[in-house]
Amino acid sequence: MTDTPTTIKAYCNQLAIQKGLDPAGYAGNFKDAILIETPLPWRKDMMRQANPLPQEAIDLLTLWLEQYYQGGGYPHLSLVIAPDADYSVEGYRRVMHYTRPQGMFAQYEKTEYLVPIADMGVLIWALYQDRNVLTRFEAYRQPQADAVRDILVCTHGTVDAACAKFGYPLYNDLRRHYADDALRVWRVSHFGGHVFAPTLMDMPTGHYWAYIEEAQARQIALQNGDLLPMRGHYRGWAGLEGGFLQSAERNLWQFHGWEWFDYAKSGEIIAQDTDTDHPEWAEIRIRYQTPDGEIGTYEGHVEVARHIETITTTGENNTYPYPQYQVMRLERVS
Repeated sequence: MTDTPTTIKAYCNQLAIQKGLDPAGYAGNFKDAILIETPLPWRKDMMRQANPLPQEAIDLLTLWLEQYYQGGGYPHLSLVIAPDADYSVEGYRRVMHYTRPQGMFAQYEKTEYLVPIADMGVLIWALYQDRNVLTRFEAYRQPQADAVRDILVCTHGTVDAACAKFGYPLYNDLRRHYADDALRVWRVSHFGGHVFAPTLMDMPTGHYWAYIEEAQARQIALQNGDLLPMRGHYRGWAGLEGGFLQSAERNLWQFHGWEWFDYAKSGEIIAQDTDTDHPEWAEIRIRYQTPDGEIGTYEGHVEVARHIETITTTGENNTYPYPQYQVMRLERVS
């Protein structure tokens, strides 16, 4: 990202950086996620039409969309990951399923399968709609992989050119320097926020990151180093919904350090602006429990300090006024 303002192509992420767009509060929020190994190339509309995804996956996505339009919300995240020479097995496809535990939690629960290609669609449908069928797939379970960490780098250039131009070098750096038996690095499809490219997700914890280059990639992979320079690169945690809670959680991570990511947490809005469509402030509460059992609670007040208007997609003129969150008060309570 070294182009000068006089030579810059209108990549959405570079314009966002120029305007000082803070990514805090822009993590996804989901109750479950499914990652499906799918060969490249990835069409922009591949989630709406079968091939390369099996028809059962398209049917499931269609069902979720219908439920959303009927007011049922959309608590799911569906992604595809590219095959890898070291991770993939000929004739098989990897399917990872993540679910959110009840109550406070630090990471999603993961179940991984390596299934014959012809049976992948049946498995995907069974995970959500016909769980009695899952016994058929027990032989394809990969329990040793359930504890493996997976870093997912968006390189989905057919959705936004910035993800390919900036995402692939980041993926390549992480894959070459940090992947090992306990950490895999994948190319992943669009998961929202290409304005923050190069962007990645860290699973199973569910942390979202923005504007990542080699220096930040090292800190994320190793989970150490000075947190202050990382502040403007953290989008938030998927376990909390909305910008008010996610921006407050960033402050707590900055205070507690990297170990904060190991704490079980939950969050709630106590009170909020009466403008439910575009609230300007919220009173929040975040509870946590450390691995050794210490329990604590923070309460605070978060406001929308301003909005930054910028394009949402490279090559298009549509803009969006991104709220920028400011934590006005955050204190531990008994």
